[in-house]
Amino acid sequence: MIGMNIALIDDDVVFLERLKTLSNTYCKNLFKGYQIDTFLDEKKLYEKKYDVYFLDIDLGTENGIEIAKCIKEIYADSIIIFISSKSYLIFNALKVQPFYFVRKSNVEEELAYAFFLLKDCYMQKEYYSFKYNYDDVNLLVDDILYVEVNDHLLTIVTKEKSFYIYKTIKELLNEIDSKNIVQINRKNCVNINHIISENKTTIKLDNGLILKVGKMYKKNLKQF
Repeated sequence: MIGMNIALIDDDVVFLERLKTLSNTYCKNLFKGYQIDTFLDEKKLYEKKYDVYFLDIDLGTENGIEIAKCIKEIYADSIIIFISSKSYLIFNALKVQPFYFVRKSNVEEELAYAFFLLKDCYMQKEYYSFKYNYDDVNLLVDDILYVEVNDHLLTIVTKEKSFYIYKTIKELLNEIDSKNIVQINRKNCVNINHIISENKTTIKLDNGLILKVGKMYKKNLKQF
């Protein structure tokens, strides 16, 4: 059982409510701690990252395909699932490489299958589960940018937010147990998937941050 954040975007209020009801029904049996948010347009869509976007291709005056491109530019690893009553639009939608396509005329059956595929997809992803402010957090390892420790206070930094926990780097690495999170100096670990450049003494992350690489930790990067 895993957590998932889902965005539903459609300008038809009645259909959007039906889509949310159906999604809740399917999610209850598949995901733990899931959250579903609904949007009638793109105005507030980019304020938060979602794991999956169910997006109407034809949003009145807005172009769902262009919105999908924007989502991918900001959150490259997010999944796009297009929804439409116009099946012929699927060919134009393929340019943004959607995960699946749901026809409104057959929404119950195809939405159920989309969630079935999502379950298999997300079971293969790595999560770090921990307690934070009395809540259970299931953090996608891919979302971690880097980790920093100062006086036993460890900060886990993602694009969305930071988490502060009392733990050593060694303890964290053992608990995450992911080959993608590596230590680069006494105070920092990084997610190798977010490194965009490196030289003999530093690496640069995709958020623009530059971190030093200690001599004894260079071997951790060589394997990649």
